[in-house]
Amino acid sequence: MALLENIYDKSPIFLQNLMVSFSGYQRNMNRYGKIYFEYLNFLSDFDSWSLKRKLDFQFKELIEFIKYAVDNSEFYRKLYKDIDINSIRTMDDLKKLPVIDKEMLRGNINEVFTIPRKGAVEGHTGGTTGKSLFVLFTQEDMMKRMAILDHFKARVGFEHRKMKRATFNGKHIIPPNQQRKIFWRYNAACKQMIYSSFHLNEENMRYYVKSLNKFKPDAIDGFFMSMCDIAGYIERHNIKLEFTPIAIFPTSETLTQSGRELLERVFKCKVYDQYASSEGAPFVTECSNQLLHLELVSGIFEHIEKDSNEILVTSFTTHGTPLIRYRIGDAMVLSDDNTSCKCGIKAPIVKEIHGRKLDFLYRVDGAKINGGNVSNLFKSIPNALIRAQTVQEKIDEIIIKIEVDKNLYKPEYDHLLRNEFVHKFGSKTKIIVEHVDEIPREKSGKFKMIINNVNI
Repeated sequence: MALLENIYDKSPIFLQNLMVSFSGYQRNMNRYGKIYFEYLNFLSDFDSWSLKRKLDFQFKELIEFIKYAVDNSEFYRKLYKDIDINSIRTMDDLKKLPVIDKEMLRGNINEVFTIPRKGAVEGHTGGTTGKSLFVLFTQEDMMKRMAILDHFKARVGFEHRKMKRATFNGKHIIPPNQQRKIFWRYNAACKQMIYSSFHLNEENMRYYVKSLNKFKPDAIDGFFMSMCDIAGYIERHNIKLEFTPIAIFPTSETLTQSGRELLERVFKCKVYDQYASSEGAPFVTECSNQLLHLELVSGIFEHIEKDSNEILVTSFTTHGTPLIRYRIGDAMVLSDDNTSCKCGIKAPIVKEIHGRKLDFLYRVDGAKINGGNVSNLFKSIPNALIRAQTVQEKIDEIIIKIEVDKNLYKPEYDHLLRNEFVHKFGSKTKIIVEHVDEIPREKSGKFKMIINNVNI
């Protein structure tokens, strides 16, 4: 791998594009085979089913998946040795099975696996704590996951591999010593221009915008905050876009309302959110009306406790590394409105998806302020603010790191920002505003708006 990276780094850009495309064609073999196309057709039919028929199908899949895990995973066979699997006759009976978490999987991963590494599709999770988890997928499951994702996009008009897409992700496609201001590479296998999220600073973003105007993508996807960075730059500098995407599909990071509004205002198209995970969680996707629906075909979501919004997931597309009642660390609020969505999809509606457990800040009294509410505190100075990050090391202190447009930012904005935070967190919390030249991204290329290192 090191040799290939060395060859890539020393190659001219046109050859790097060929190498990226070749890698894309290799991945396509694991993602877009016969099963993928058959499942796409099934999903189109599944959309028309009644809710009862969907729930019956979901329960049947559940029982088959549990039995598969017991038959093929030593970990689950030991975990369930005192449980009569045949006694699970209703969805409520799922509570008879113990909850598992990432540490349990990591500590027993070789016993969890049901397939050999050779021939499997590998997946890696990063997680907010920096701890990673290595998982294996069967090729069939990977094709089904790709079909679910592409079907979600097709519902709102974007056809993957037939239309052009711009992707902002954490792939290391730019050599460390590159001098040219070309921060993207082309994957011909998917008609995809991949943009580096590591080089998005005020100096470089004009090159990104020029490239987007030249490429004219039909859709934009990838890291939410990277796309917001680009949109903010375009708006601050009143740049005219020469294309209008069909849609924008954020991934990997928690979507905020202010960020959604910014993207839709700048790119003049709708943003459609979706939820899944690198380890294979079931899907939640937005419909054409921008309402989130559980994708019942992909698995089951439970609340870990009656009065808690934290979820457990059971995913039907994780046969290589089964996830059954897995404590993933996220939270969801289901809608109380049981009426059918006007989009025609008959599936429960999700009111809110909260990010990872550390995507919040504490008040002194221990109350949690989630990421969406934190992001709203910056709304009063959007055109002068390039990027902001909140850091909490102590429960009574919050550090706000900000990158600003020095031509637009006014000194009194510091007071305005402190005042916004004091009104939300109270006068007992010390608010420190730090001006920095650049806020570093994570090793994954993602930008973290919230860093919370408080243990209570």
